[in-house]
Amino acid sequence: VLTQSGTLVVARLPVSAQTARGGIEFDSAWPVRCIPAGTAHGGISTQGGVAFHAGSKSYVAATSSPEPFYIREPNPDIAFRQATEAAEAAGKPVPAPRTVIPEYQRHDLRTTSVPPLVPRFSIDLLSPETFETVDSYMLDVHEHVAAMQTLELESAQAEGGSRALVCVGTGFVLGEDVMSRGRIYVFDIVDVVPLPGRPQTNRKLKLLYTEEVHGVVSAVGELRGNLVMSEGSKLYVRSFANDTLTSFAFLDCHTWVRSAVGLRNFLLVGDVANGLSFVGFQEEGPARLHVLGRDAHACLPIECADFLVLGQQLQLLAADSHGHLHLFVYAPRDVHSFGGQRLLRRGEFSLRSRVVSLRRIIGSSRHVCLAMTFDGSVHAVSMVPEKTYKRLQRINGQLAKAVPPIAGLNPREYRAVPLHRRQNQAPKRTVLDADLLVPVYTNGSVVRQKEAAQRDGTTADRVLKDIVETE
Repeated sequence: VLTQSGTLVVARLPVSAQTARGGIEFDSAWPVRCIPAGTAHGGISTQGGVAFHAGSKSYVAATSSPEPFYIREPNPDIAFRQATEAAEAAGKPVPAPRTVIPEYQRHDLRTTSVPPLVPRFSIDLLSPETFETVDSYMLDVHEHVAAMQTLELESAQAEGGSRALVCVGTGFVLGEDVMSRGRIYVFDIVDVVPLPGRPQTNRKLKLLYTEEVHGVVSAVGELRGNLVMSEGSKLYVRSFANDTLTSFAFLDCHTWVRSAVGLRNFLLVGDVANGLSFVGFQEEGPARLHVLGRDAHACLPIECADFLVLGQQLQLLAADSHGHLHLFVYAPRDVHSFGGQRLLRRGEFSLRSRVVSLRRIIGSSRHVCLAMTFDGSVHAVSMVPEKTYKRLQRINGQLAKAVPPIAGLNPREYRAVPLHRRQNQAPKRTVLDADLLVPVYTNGSVVRQKEAAQRDGTTADRVLKDIVETE
């Protein structure tokens, strides 16, 4: 480290991530802190993942642990007798005669001493100080977490009229011959008296509401302070009042909703088999959802979607299951959109890894989306003004030819969508690659910076200012 006085100081870090819990590893591209999360689980769900509760500064994780799997009792008579005996032992009403007990309510049939293992999911509350599990809510057998988010829902009991609640959508995996079911959970994180000697246990999960629905709840979102949830191929808007969810608007979707993101009175719906839909929400009069525009081809397997905002401009960002980003725009005055019924494509960009989540960071005049992928990388996507884009695009084209690429690889083709997945209507070269432009103007040769800027009729300081404003 070179100090301001001109002294060169050589220091050594005392611990690393491999030798201490919570240590920081500085040898990677950016500092990484490896923290063993939880205390007794086998893994974190790839669908629900982790949600952050800003009010308590705690983390909620959808975790799983292996447990033995047994088939259910196939004989309906034996299942009825077992259910009757269990109800009598528990002091509950016995089922009516000749009642067919559903398969998910039947007892296990232990046919082997070495059964296979299946995941048993739970909702764990992690301490923000030690990241250990301080509270847990165990889900039912064969109930998988499909979606989990922290949403700001309207509440008359809270200050400001809204409060942050953890909403969890689940689905039961019982085989293709059993009708799918799901549940919606609404949790709050409350303060409690901690255990003696364990001050980190001062918070608990409080279940406010749960309901079983006729379909897997594969997506949850927020729209004007209301909960948006998918139930199979339907999308519902539900208000949360008096610790109860009440539906007041719905929309019939295509196949399987994987993403539902709201912004003011607009909703962006991503389907795993039928592309992207831009939906409007009408509050006045009878509340309803109506589709404003759809992807013309409706063939993209959408994993997640979100909005990009720059001032008064709005674009739609969608990530498919192949690791490609797609940009759309809703332009009802454009003749090619047929009055807005079709969403116009504005660009494609390949990340070379499947996107698992999109998170929008809200600024004063710009909303930036962070794309997290399976390989652990994080990509930032944002809109830039047209003048800035044209200037950086010309310089980016020069650097693609002038800078020797790594191992002789083509930097443009690396970010291009493969031909067999490329859409003909998508404009070419509408997305800037900061990995090519930023290193030259932050750590590159000053002479090369000035030459590239002079060929474009500008200065290196102007280009560097554009890069700083964009980031």
